[in-house]
Amino acid sequence: MAHILDVNGDAIAHLGDADLRTVVARLALAELAAQGMPLSFVTAGGDQDAADGGLDVRVECPVNFPAPDFVPRQTTGFQVKKPDISASAIEDEMRPKGALRPSIAALAEASGAYIIISAQGSVADKPLRKRRSAIRHALRDDANAGQLLTDFYDRTRLATWVNR
Repeated sequence: MAHILDVNGDAIAHLGDADLRTVVARLALAELAAQGMPLSFVTAGGDQDAADGGLDVRVECPVNFPAPDFVPRQTTGFQVKKPDISASAIEDEMRPKGALRPSIAALAEASGAYIIISAQGSVADKPLRKRRSAIRHALRDDANAGQLLTDFYDRTRLATWVNR
């Protein structure tokens, strides 16, 4: 049963770029706090439109989490997008000018996680699989790709995280 204060995907879709990034940063902070980790391990900042190297929110924790969830690894990078990002657009996001972003390669080298979040996207199982596959394909020539956990969070999964 939904609670009157539960956030749904439509509420997430109405967030602006800066607010969306702030929500993801606060969610990461809350998840670390719930696991007794210092909040200083979460970084997010700068202008939303500034060159960020492909990551909007980063978690860098020196130890594994006792119970990882939406922040799945001790080193996790989130690319936060207001518009829906299709499977075909993921390649350009991860590999501008054909080369894998160094920030993503560094996450792979650290056995971290890379997660794309879309506030407008609301994907069923098949489109979700296509987006996840596109993320993996963009890693095709990275020596450490097998060490990188990847995922795609649409507005519904983000709302689930908020409500947690």
